[in-house]
Amino acid sequence: MKKLIHIALVVAITAVFAVQATANEWSLYGSARVATFYTSEDVGFELGRRGSGPPFQFFTVDNRNAANQNTVKDLQWNLQTNSHIGGIVKGDKLEANFEFGVTSDGSGGDVTSRYLYATWKFAEGWGLKVGKDDTPILFGLSNQVFDNDSNLWRLGNAWGGRQAQIAVQGELGPGMLKVALIDQTTNTLNTPDGVVEKLLPKLEASYQYYFTDAMSAHAFGGYQTYDVKYPGAFGLGTDDFSVDSWVLGAGANLNFGSFYVKPQVSYYQNGAAADWLGSVYLPFSKSGLVDDFNSSFGTDLQLVGSDGVIDAKNLMAMLALGFKPTESLGFEAGVGYVGYETDSYQGVSIKNNYLEYYLQAVFTLAKGVYIIPEVGYRDYGKAKIDTPFYIIVPDVDLGSLFYAGAKWQIDF
Repeated sequence: MKKLIHIALVVAITAVFAVQATANEWSLYGSARVATFYTSEDVGFELGRRGSGPPFQFFTVDNRNAANQNTVKDLQWNLQTNSHIGGIVKGDKLEANFEFGVTSDGSGGDVTSRYLYATWKFAEGWGLKVGKDDTPILFGLSNQVFDNDSNLWRLGNAWGGRQAQIAVQGELGPGMLKVALIDQTTNTLNTPDGVVEKLLPKLEASYQYYFTDAMSAHAFGGYQTYDVKYPGAFGLGTDDFSVDSWVLGAGANLNFGSFYVKPQVSYYQNGAAADWLGSVYLPFSKSGLVDDFNSSFGTDLQLVGSDGVIDAKNLMAMLALGFKPTESLGFEAGVGYVGYETDSYQGVSIKNNYLEYYLQAVFTLAKGVYIIPEVGYRDYGKAKIDTPFYIIVPDVDLGSLFYAGAKWQIDF
């Protein structure tokens, strides 16, 4: 409650300054959003170890749910975590945006900053941006509303999150160029003794080319590198492993009157280390002879062995199709795909394919008032684990999720 009061005071003080300010133009905005969805999840399975080592190791397929349930049903009726209130400041050479949201369903009073950045227009059509914002690889192509307006982000639609950054953006030819230096996202590759050493920021860049106001294409890329240091044998010295992450992608936003088509494809190396991938389950976290089969796809995608980092590769793609016959009615269908494969280490490698589908209708009841029914399906995939002949591992069905419901939204 104290946090909510604090935010309310900040907004109130900001409003007072906005009234007094004459050189800048101030405006406040907000959005209240409630999700009402029914979900039915096939919880899937994980691998259990049987046998301690060579010459033979056997693994059984066990139910992932602690209560041994095959299906878990639930009703979601909550304030979406992307409900928010914010403001925009505009001046001759400076612009700024601040936006606060909630980190849970709002019952605990948890508040977070979603955006907080300012832009200096140092030349015609060009600006220097400092603060927290979406990174350059984001192009909002999907309008999926389930799971707090997930928009297929990191599940087909590339997104690097909202990060602290120093960015330059501006008009270049018939398009917009964005380049940003961003705070790194790192992990110790699931090894508790590892220590991260990072010396360079993450780099992302994108370019959107406009054929017309209704037709555009874009390309983007990113790179990140850091080292993980581990204690050497017998505690002598250290072993250093470099974790190199990169992404390349392209897409388009094509509008044909009342219809639109929005495709995108991207390819990654070690994308989870740079916060470019989301949470699709995989039953594998470490290299060598498996110690833990229950990590998530998006947490430990780089596997460390005694010879260094075992790189993970990902292909991600999406397609959104829409039709808006009137100003008050619209329809959209979308599909997202993530393919995962690790390099082989000691004869072990992993593959999996994740798919997500959705279909929605958008009813605009009045300006800023929306009801958006949506149904969707998530197929977490079937993990295939290639192993040496003396390790017997079955394919693992990771489960699925069906959902149906609606988002209720009022913008103000």
